[in-house]
This record gives sequence, structure tokens and C-alpha cells, in this order.
Amino acid sequence: MIRALRILHFSDIHIGMHIRHMHWKKWFSKRAVGAINLFRGRGKYFDEAEQKMQALARFKEQNDIDLVINTGDYTALGLERELQLAKKVIEPMMNAPDGYLTVPGNHDIYVSEVKSQQRFSELFSEVLQSDIPEYCSDGHWPLVRLIRDDSAVIAINSARPNPLPWRSNGNIPQSQLDAFASILRDQRLKKRFIFVVTHYAPRLANGADDTRLHGMVNADDFLGVCQKIDYGAILCGHVHQTYHVNVNELRSDIYCAGSAVMSGHEGFWVYERQGNSIEAFRGYWDGARCEYSIRRN
Repeated sequence: MIRALRILHFSDIHIGMHIRHMHWKKWFSKRAVGAINLFRGRGKYFDEAEQKMQALARFKEQNDIDLVINTGDYTALGLERELQLAKKVIEPMMNAPDGYLTVPGNHDIYVSEVKSQQRFSELFSEVLQSDIPEYCSDGHWPLVRLIRDDSAVIAINSARPNPLPWRSNGNIPQSQLDAFASILRDQRLKKRFIFVVTHYAPRLANGADDTRLHGMVNADDFLGVCQKIDYGAILCGHVHQTYHVNVNELRSDIYCAGSAVMSGHEGFWVYERQGNSIEAFRGYWDGARCEYSIRRN
């Protein structure tokens, strides 16, 4: 009997550099607000992010993970040194047999700098190659990965710079939504179980919309395209809460990974996919043993 495809999905590790390393020019932007929030205590929740990622890498090896998916927010302030450090921290996660797939989070392209957007693409270029590149309408996106003979991952970029300090919402450009709809009609995806990956959560744990200033602005349009999926799941992050929600009009449930490393809120998902369905197991952090485990129902 062929073993089920096993996928690890984590998000929002928010690797940060000490504020003293931030060049003075960077303070004249939204990063100043982010830095103040770190000073006021938000940063302490991610103090052990590197050690916890080492533990998650051990978990990956011990649990025979085939594919790893990261739904973004590698950094705290979108600094180049943060992103480089985050890449180094997650490198042990990138050697899974069926690969590693990722999208940027809003913290990774924190402000309106052309370089900040190019930096992510350059640093992760080796894992941002699509198996069906003709559908890439917005840089690397949408990105399609065909997994084995019966699964596919479609990665869509919903993150964008938010220079206004009170806004952290996301939006999927129409060109990506149009390409996404075309991908779902492609015969190469017929009868495959489809994982749709994006940073922003299209619905909260209670099934409601996120706020206008924090959520995916065009979530209804995105979910409208997702209605065309017969067998699939929608994977996201951004909201620092690990949850699973079923939306009535969808055949694809939504799984938010939350944050794998946020103190007191650590979580992630492991999916086992076989046939036309998946079994999802929630990941937990055991602080006493300094290791991760999953709860099987």
C-alpha cells in the first residue's frame, strides 16, 4: 500500500534582528511603528524563534514529511538581514523529498521599496519555479507545483507593502485571480487534489471576514474562484491562531497555520492526503520537552 502524502504547513516565524542594526534611514517609514511595537513587548513572543525552528526541523525528519509549505511572514520588519537570517533558519526545512513551497507575508515586503519585493524573489528563487510557468501573470505568481500523480499546489501572492502604519491588509491582483481561474480549467490539474496557498486568511476561525484594515480585501473574489475546486484545501497564515474552518459555499476547507513559534500560541498543521480527502493533525509545542508533536484524533 502506498503511504499517504504527508505535508507540514507552518507560518509566521517573524525572525527579527536587534533594533540597533536598523539603519537610521529605515526609521522614516512604517518600520518605525513596527520597531516601537517590538520595544513595547511584541518582540518577546518571538525570542525563541530560531530554537523552535530547529525543533520543527527535527520534527520534520522524525515524522517523514514529504512536502513543506510556509505561508509567509519570515521577518519582523522586512529588513534584508532579517530575511537572510530567516532563510538560514529554515534551510533544514527545504530538503523535503517533494520539495518546499512558500509565499511572502506582508512583513516580508513591509514597506514600499522595490528592493524589498525583489529581495524575497531573489533569495527564494530556487523554490519559486512553477511547473506550469505560462500562467505566471504577476512575477512568480500564481505558482503551480504538480506533486506526484494526484496532487497540486497553487501558490498565490496576497501580500503587498502597506506604508500606512494603521493598515496591514492584503489583496490578490486581478491578474492573479484570472490566471488562477484558468489554472483550474487546465487538464493537467484534472482529478488532482488541490492545495491553494496564500498568506492572508480569507476567513477567520468563526467563518467571518477579517477586518478591512487587517484582512484580505478581496477575499470574496478569491473564494469565488475556489468554489470551482472539487477536492482541495486552502492554506494560509497571517492570523496568529491555528484553526480549521468550513465555509458553506466551498468544498475546500480553510486551514490557518497561525504562528509556529509565537510563545503561548505555537501551532502548525500536518496533512495526510490520500484519495480525494485529507486528514489534518494540529501541531503543538511542548515547552517542557522543547519539542513539537501532533495530536491525532
